[in-house]
Amino acid sequence: MTDTELVPVHLVAYDDDAELDVDYERDVPTVENHDDLVNSGQTHGEIRAMTRDSAEQYDMDIVEPGDPLWRGEFENLEPGDCWQLHD
Repeated sequence: MTDTELVPVHLVAYDDDAELDVDYERDVPTVENHDDLVNSGQTHGEIRAMTRDSAEQYDMDIVEPGDPLWRGEFENLEPGDCWQLHD
């Protein structure tokens, strides 16, 4: 296992047509209306390939074997891999 190993990460992504209210004045730009977007259904779950180092640095939810979200295709990740989750 290395820091550059790619791992599947579960996250909430914004729909393409979501109206984001982003505060760019902070050290890290922040979506100010995140809760409103979630509550109005303008988000969806996604699994994205990220380096383990980045996922751990930002305390992201890494999907490991045995997790209900685990899929066989996560075993051979490539940079840029992404799967949209459906209810």
